[in-house]
Amino acid sequence: MGAGPITLDHVGVIEQLKSVLARIDYTGDAIRGVLGEDAYQSRTWDVPVHVRRLRTGSTLETAIKLFFLGLAVDHGEVGRALAPVTVEELQRLGVVESGDTPLLASVRLVPHAELLLAGNRYPDEGPNGTPGDYVATVTAPSAILATLTVRDRVRTALDVGTGSGVQALWAARHCERVVAVDVNPRALNLAEFNARLNGIDNVEFRQGSLFEPVSDERFDLIVSNAPYVVSPDARYAYRDGGLASDAFCEQLIRESAMHLEEGGFAQLLISWLLVDEEWWARPEAWVDGSGCDCWLLLGAQRDPLTHAALWNEELKRDSTFYAETLDRWVDYLAELRAEAVLEGAVIMQRRSAVRNFFRADRIPAGRPEPAAEHVRRVFDNQTYLSGLPREEALLDETLRVVDRVRIEQEVHCAEGGYVVDSMTLVLDEGLGFRAGMDQKTAALVPLLDGNRTLRASIAVAAEGLGLDGDELEAFTRGALAVVREMLELGFLAARGHAQRA
Repeated sequence: MGAGPITLDHVGVIEQLKSVLARIDYTGDAIRGVLGEDAYQSRTWDVPVHVRRLRTGSTLETAIKLFFLGLAVDHGEVGRALAPVTVEELQRLGVVESGDTPLLASVRLVPHAELLLAGNRYPDEGPNGTPGDYVATVTAPSAILATLTVRDRVRTALDVGTGSGVQALWAARHCERVVAVDVNPRALNLAEFNARLNGIDNVEFRQGSLFEPVSDERFDLIVSNAPYVVSPDARYAYRDGGLASDAFCEQLIRESAMHLEEGGFAQLLISWLLVDEEWWARPEAWVDGSGCDCWLLLGAQRDPLTHAALWNEELKRDSTFYAETLDRWVDYLAELRAEAVLEGAVIMQRRSAVRNFFRADRIPAGRPEPAAEHVRRVFDNQTYLSGLPREEALLDETLRVVDRVRIEQEVHCAEGGYVVDSMTLVLDEGLGFRAGMDQKTAALVPLLDGNRTLRASIAVAAEGLGLDGDELEAFTRGALAVVREMLELGFLAARGHAQRA
């Protein structure tokens, strides 16, 4: 399709377009109401189904046809639906292609929460497949990154590999100044248009790779959904980092640490190889000595063929080329001795004057809820634990279970009653961690209510369980280990940090 850039100086037209789309209720809920709950997961081959759901001829349906489904729409129909914005103004702006009727949009406009984002149309559209400078509006990984980002009010933020600008626009709401960088000129043009479309004026856009455009600057917040995919190709700006193996992600982690202000957070999506070692070993080595605490979250682990198939799905319509690409990717990963390819997130906080912690966990299945407070609590708890003079000092601390924790039980019927088979502690917020419990832990957890020390809570639980002597001593040792783990995973808050829970 060869879409040209958006003309960013048509400020009045941009504001009018936003106003019109708001008036006709061009929102995510409305689009799902017309097309179905899976509308945002659809691809080109789903469009014929969606077209048959358009029955009313409303102005909303016209906007959906033009900007969401990428259909050709009659000149007059567009003019009536989007008035007072004219077709000629839309063409000069660059969101609709120039030419005779019927009209085609040159971008896809996608409502995402309170934002309206422009990006390329469907990635598998056109005779030559996805263009190399393709820009997605919002993806599942970018949505997950947004949920993990700590939302402290800070002075400066950096978005590395901004794409459509979605991370930068979220950061602009709680940061005084945001810098967004991308190597792709098309991405920067659309990201700046999206900033103007959403009335955001505190984001600066710079072209360049990784940290080149900000070489001597530091930031309070860094976010990145850069091209992290381990790939033998350099075809797509949004996917291929251009470095061998997982070196792109190694560089991203190392340079992020160097560009963080003291106390600042970095949230990065990364991919790395599993090669004859523990799954967390490579990222741990990359962050070692960086002056940063690090929490590594594993989201997916795939064998080489599955990895290759996932990232080349758009080639399926040409079965020969698809097969050749799969073989080439699998051979490349075999040369790297990769047993699997892993994807996840790295969350770092710069604390250069202390002994830093590294922790690695698997993200539970399913999409996490907004997790900023959970992430912040985990890092606060780690800071708190590192300040204790010794492990036993926990006994004199006052702790409390955070609000959204529940206990699940599995039971079976026996002898006229119920017998508990298992109990699970569930954090019903953020990353949604789950942990198995025994009867002794179950007796202790409800007593951690912020009103007594851990030592006093253990004493009450032990009395109820009939424990003393050696059994009480063993219970206390076990309780210390359990409580530490609960703090590290964010099930608990220390009294001094309770306000963040």
